[in-house]
Order: sequence, then C-alpha cells, then structure tokens
Amino acid sequence: MNAWKPSRRSLTKALGLGAAATFLPLLRPRPSRAANEAPTRLLVFWLGHGVPRHVYDFKSAGGGAASKTDFVFPAVREPLNAVKKDLIALSGIGMRSAEADGSQAANAHYAGETHSLAATNRANPDTAGGPSIDQYIAKAINSPSPVTKFQSLSLALQVDGNVSATKVCTQASGQVVSLDVNPASVYKRLFASFTPPSMTPAPMPGPSPAEVALEQDKSVLDFVLNDFDVVKPKLSREQQQKLDAHESAVRDLEKSLALGDQGGTASGAACADPTSTVTAGTGNAYPGTETMHQANITSMSKLVTAAFACDLTRVSLLCVSDPFDAAFDYQSGSWGTTDAHDLIHKTSFNGAGSLKDNPDAMAAVTRWHQWEAKQYVSMLDSLRQIPEGQGTLLDHTIVLLCGQIGEHGHDVDQLPWVIGGGAAVGFQGGRLLQFDKAAHNDLFVSIAQAMGVQTSTFGNPSVCKGPLDGLRV
Repeated sequence: MNAWKPSRRSLTKALGLGAAATFLPLLRPRPSRAANEAPTRLLVFWLGHGVPRHVYDFKSAGGGAASKTDFVFPAVREPLNAVKKDLIALSGIGMRSAEADGSQAANAHYAGETHSLAATNRANPDTAGGPSIDQYIAKAINSPSPVTKFQSLSLALQVDGNVSATKVCTQASGQVVSLDVNPASVYKRLFASFTPPSMTPAPMPGPSPAEVALEQDKSVLDFVLNDFDVVKPKLSREQQQKLDAHESAVRDLEKSLALGDQGGTASGAACADPTSTVTAGTGNAYPGTETMHQANITSMSKLVTAAFACDLTRVSLLCVSDPFDAAFDYQSGSWGTTDAHDLIHKTSFNGAGSLKDNPDAMAAVTRWHQWEAKQYVSMLDSLRQIPEGQGTLLDHTIVLLCGQIGEHGHDVDQLPWVIGGGAAVGFQGGRLLQFDKAAHNDLFVSIAQAMGVQTSTFGNPSVCKGPLDGLRV
C-alpha cells in the first residue's frame, strides 16, 4: 500500500483540475447511502377464484357513491376495511392479454391462470407463454449478480392437490416453476444453516474481513492527509485553499466509513429465526384437517416475513388454496350443489349463476371470501409487526392480492385486485382507483418499476401502455 506516494507535481496538477479522487486510488468503490436503505420486496398473494361481481360494489362510508378516498369494501371482503389505510383498491383492470390471445385454453380456469401473472399468449393450452411477474422481477433484480441468497420463493397451500399442481408460476415460456407446499421443508431450506444477525455468536479473536477492509480504507485516508501536511507549505495560497477544501472532503469520507456506510440493509436488526412461530414438523395439508390447513397458512406467512426481514429473498409467490368446507359452514349437497366448487360457479353473476339470488348460498360464499380476506390481512399484520427504517417491513413490501379469475363465472374482466403495503415506494394506501378498461400488464409494469426494474412493458406488448397513471404518488 505504501509504495504509492503523491508527488508535489501530481498534487498541484490534481488541485488545478479539481480531481478530488486522484489521491484515493486504493479505496474500493462503496455503495451510495441509498443502497443501504431498506430494499423493496414483492409478495404475490394468489387465490384460485375471484368474487361474485354483483356483490362486489364499493360505497362511501355513508352509503352513497364511493370516491377515491371515501370508500368501504363490500361485505364479501369486509375484513379488508380494518387495514384500509394500507390498501389500494383497484377497479376497471382486466386481463386484456387473455382477450387478445387467439389460442384455446384447456378449460375456463386455465384461460385465466395462463394469463393471470404472465399476461401474454399461452405456450400451450395449460401453460403461460412467458415468465410470471414474480419470476420476471426476481430475475431482473438479481442480475447481473445475485442480491439475495434465494432469487425467489414459490409457495402454495394445498388441500386437494390442485394448488400444488398449478402452473401459474413460470420462469419462461412453457417453463413451470414447482411450488413448495411443505412449511417444514421451506423452513429447512431457508434457515437450516442460517444464523440471523441477532443470533451471531461472539467472534473469534482478531478483526473480521469487514473490519480489516474498513481499516485499510482509513489507512489510505490517513496516508493522504499526512502527505497533505508535508506538501501544503510548498503551495501557493490559492493552491492551499483548494487543498483545504479537498482535505475537508476526505475527512467527510473518513467519517462515512466509520459511521454510515458499512453495508447491509435495515432488515438485519429485525432478522430472526422463525422457529417459534413455524409449526414444527408441519407438512402438506392434504389430506389433512381444517386446523392443519390454518396452521400451514400461518407458518408460510411467518416464513415469508422472516425471509424478507433477513433479506434472504425479495420476491415471493404464495398461492392460497380454497378453505375447507367447515371454515365457511358449507356442507356438500346444500342448495343442490355437489361441492364447494360447484357452489362457487352457481353463485356467479351471469346466467349460470342459479344461486346468485339465494341468500343462504350467498351468505356461505361471503364467508368463503371473508376467510380469504382474513388470511391476507394476517399476512399484512405479520409484515407490519417488523420495524424497518422509518416505518415497517410492510411499508417496504408490495403485497398484491390477485387470483386466477376475476369472477365466479370465469370472467377475467373487472379484476377485484388489491395492493397492500409499499408506502415507501409510492403506493399510498386508503385509495380506490378506478380505471377505464386498463390492462393488468400495466399494473405489472408499475410494480416492476417500483421494484427498481427499468421497463415500460410486460407480457403482450400489444395491450401494454406502460405504468398506470396515479397508482404511485
């Protein structure tokens, strides 16, 4: 290190050019302070169904017409009202890419599933023709080099085998990403060999690599400042004034090395092994019980929260399966239905909805969707409990509530989607935003840009116009 020494000539030349960095050749580039702020995360909270359109209407708190800031979620999603300040309710957004896709889907559910997160033409009747938005963003933020240990988490809650088999998560056209349905295996993968900062054992005697690097940087600065003292008497008054200004800048850099820019994110302080909150040994809920299913949902939520807090990943997809019948007081055969899936379709708003005006059937469906809303609220609450920066982990996490279809009758228009959290990147909650036939591609562009991905299009470019106006403030 000491082989390098500035000459009076080189010093004078540098001062004349104002090249403040000339005398710091051994200092490694350091990240800007912004790079040490809390990162932004994305959680896609994906459901198998939409909600019946004829009961999904927003009203003001007084019962009149809803407005941008005066609105109430309808009974079918009443639990969301408790956290409305953290939510953006979306209206007028549809899967325009599905409408533009001339290919034939395997069935009505796949018509929505193949477009719900990929928003482009299908690769085949049951598989998307491009990456899902979670995989697209995860790859982008981890390129050209990884920023987290895991590029993303792809998780599901399984009841009858359907959810784990879903093809909604795709890495590229026709390339399906399998979903992990076992909280115990997810825990092992994330934390088996991981020691959170709060649990780091006492270091062995001697400086750590980071401390050595810091001392090396400071040594270079001390060397530069000492040489300033030697050279300064030989300079003109004007050159001495320039040197004084440069010395002040070096002192500021020295302070930042010691105090402010030592790497890591704000997540570290809240990072903890979630052992106590994850049900030990919990496996696949199928063919388990309602209690086991709920325990798995809780465990998966805690795992996602811990993974984000420890910055193990910044992107996650959590597919939440339909509730057990007992969770919404349904019995097979009720109102002439064969099962809960049949109930869903018979309560659609269109001609096939023979039970859409049956108050008892609709009450059961309302309980179904309220159960889903409660799971989403619990996920938000889990993130909100973790302090981070000037706010919470929720403020730095975009939580998209979305699904396979928009309505019980397989319609993919008027998606009842909701954005939670993300206040730190402009997703100001407490708003109802109504768009005029916007494409969900544009919603994904807005989310990608909030995650730091520089793009103006996603999915099928023919239906994509760019980020949604007014979504971020």
